[in-house]
Amino acid sequence: MVNSLTQIWNNILQSNLFNFVVMLFVLGWIIKKFDIADKIEQGRRNIEDKIILSKLSKENALTSLYEVQSETKEVDDEVFNILEKSDKNAIVVGERLIEDAHKQAEEFNKAVQKTIDGNIKALRLKLSDRTAKAALMIAKKHIQSELDKDKSLHIKFINESIEALNGVEL
Repeated sequence: MVNSLTQIWNNILQSNLFNFVVMLFVLGWIIKKFDIADKIEQGRRNIEDKIILSKLSKENALTSLYEVQSETKEVDDEVFNILEKSDKNAIVVGERLIEDAHKQAEEFNKAVQKTIDGNIKALRLKLSDRTAKAALMIAKKHIQSELDKDKSLHIKFINESIEALNGVEL
């Protein structure tokens, strides 16, 4: 009965489905712990805010430009230059924002991967430890049951242990 339960438990631990379910729980825990979706949403909102601020600054620049243009008719060349600079600045700011967002996403992915790797290692160590303990308990029970069945095995095991110690040099 105990051996069949142990064998069933070992089959469960070795099955891919069990490992997949454990991995899903670990990933779910990581996502909840680090609130990944919220951080991504915050990053997206920050980028949107910066784009809106960039557009507002462009609009403010255009408004100033039109005021100056209405006061003087001779500033057409200057207006053209200001518009070009505003467009270039908006493009540069937008590119920097996108570049910063990509860098943040890469750093975040690296941090998440490190956390996942650490949790996987910890789970493997725990599973190995539990498996080793279960194996020792099974071996202990088996030896005890064999010794209970055949009392002459005590002397045999003692003699084998003594022979094994004779080969060990200190």
